[in-house]
Amino acid sequence: MIERIDADKCVGCGTCVSHCPLDTLRLDENGKAYIAYGDDCMTCYICERLCPSGAIFVHPFREELPPVFPNIPRALGGGAQ
Repeated sequence: MIERIDADKCVGCGTCVSHCPLDTLRLDENGKAYIAYGDDCMTCYICERLCPSGAIFVHPFREELPPVFPNIPRALGGGAQ
């Protein structure tokens, strides 16, 4: 599950918001990412992997592997080559 977003590191690019498959994240009035629906997070790590400033931390504990997304490159957790 997504644990935290460091607002001091967040550059407000919106990459995490636009790539979240479950619409868990939002940008606040200052343009910083925040966790809007934390319970919806499926721990896919896409936001953490794509964050250019390293502001996002997804808790590593998970009993099963995150799902594979076919249209996302394998290096980012997907199935595409």
